[in-house]
Amino acid sequence: MATIIPLLNTTQIQGLSTQAIVNLTTEDFAALSSAQIAALTTSQVSVIEIGDIAAIRTSVISSLTTDGVSALTTDQMVALTSAQIGGLTTKQAAALTTDQVAAIETRDITALSAGA
Repeated sequence: MATIIPLLNTTQIQGLSTQAIVNLTTEDFAALSSAQIAALTTSQVSVIEIGDIAAIRTSVISSLTTDGVSALTTDQMVALTSAQIGGLTTKQAAALTTDQVAAIETRDITALSAGA
């Protein structure tokens, strides 16, 4: 079944309940555009399931707002791929909390340094 995510505008994305975000599939997260990623609220970001985090395309991860980055849980940080961590901007990396940085695996620190 094809995802309807590409058909949703940013206002519609922001209007999704946290339960709706939880119910999104890996396919849905893979289909999110840069504008849609940027539209996610902190509440929405914090409930993205661990299994869905890696599906967010590296090319759009840098569109997450700094507040969105700060809303990532430590478990979500661990679930990010090295490529996704490397895709964070300097501004996003600066928004990381101490707990988030501590959660980043050693193999990903190099990617963070290279990306940011």
